[in-house]
Amino acid sequence: MTPANQCPVPAAHKRLMDCHAMWHSLANSYMQPDTFRMHLNSLIQGLRNVTFVLQKQKRELPHFETWYTEFQEQARHSPLMRWSVNSRNRIVKESDLELHSEAKIRWVADWLTKGERNFTFPPRMASREMLGAIFSDPGNPRVGIVTLSRRWVDKALPDYEILHATREVYIALGRLLTTAHEACRVESCTFETREPPCVTSRLTRDPLRCMEINPGALQEHIDLNAGAGIQEIIRPIPRDEKATQKARKRYGITELGKGDAMELTPKIMQAARTVLVRDKKHANFAWFLRGDDILDVMSPMYADQNAKYLTFHRLADRVETLRADGFIYLAETWYVTDHKYDENGKLMPARDRGRDRMEALQVFGATRDGRHITLTAPFSRNRFGKVVFGETLTDSDMDDMNYFGSFGPIIERWKAMDARGED
Repeated sequence: MTPANQCPVPAAHKRLMDCHAMWHSLANSYMQPDTFRMHLNSLIQGLRNVTFVLQKQKRELPHFETWYTEFQEQARHSPLMRWSVNSRNRIVKESDLELHSEAKIRWVADWLTKGERNFTFPPRMASREMLGAIFSDPGNPRVGIVTLSRRWVDKALPDYEILHATREVYIALGRLLTTAHEACRVESCTFETREPPCVTSRLTRDPLRCMEINPGALQEHIDLNAGAGIQEIIRPIPRDEKATQKARKRYGITELGKGDAMELTPKIMQAARTVLVRDKKHANFAWFLRGDDILDVMSPMYADQNAKYLTFHRLADRVETLRADGFIYLAETWYVTDHKYDENGKLMPARDRGRDRMEALQVFGATRDGRHITLTAPFSRNRFGKVVFGETLTDSDMDDMNYFGSFGPIIERWKAMDARGED
């Protein structure tokens, strides 16, 4: 048995940390083709070296043949792991990978009208030129939101973007080394932190939050209605324990406790009602979960409906990066009790209904395995501005626009992750 906190596979562990650092170097050079190619070659070889050096220690590792054989069997059935091995052989023995620079175009007119296409462009082609080429076709849309995402893709793995593909291989190797540590009954070990500071010796079976596979820096958003770009701004807010305690005292709210998205949704609604009564307003919040663990919390803000469409696609990007299997969204919204249609027979959203609409708090919860619920709490304000709630309504059938509209991008992303076998 290896002593506690003494790494049982130091050489392989350090190589995995090398790969973490190299992945970030790869991401940071995305717009520099030659530098990107250089870092990719190093990373592919580094990933393969993790298993090479691990096998050198097999006589020292308990039950090696059992758990390593299981890893090999899974790798043989994984297109990504086969690609990684074959790519290393190509790089070492033949030539560089055959990379293509793509522009992925996503167009969203409304919640139900959208589409995606991939175009191949030279790596250094300016975004303005790409968009000019795309919209020179009169058949392409002229309204809604267009998102242009730059992507490097290997000809041998056309369905995966390179950052995504290499991250998936890294995750598989991280799980392998976690298994090696568990076999030796070592819960953790410590090596010096690298640059960037996220490169630590911590092992996990889950994706690392720092490995963002849909970075905003590689996306551009254009509002076709306004003829202008939409700037995406993300402001990280570190947890402030003093502010948290102050807020709990103000609202009389304790910890939400543990639970998946379905279990936390009613608790969040109860807390939100308390906040709204106290403050007369409530910010939007999104929670990302894996099982009972909250991975991240965001407070999305958007100026208009087109920006809202974009926001929910970016939330879906975050779900994919974190590989979240639970999602909760809280917002103030407009609410109506019936349906009305305009002169063209199109359903009128509550926001356009005028005097017969009501204010409401709404919390939507969904899980990757298909469970979902919407809680809606209509409210009014009396002459003194006091918030008065009606009965909270529960809709678990999800036959409304919430499931197929606003939250459709998250549901669709889960389906895509399932199709790729990403657990």
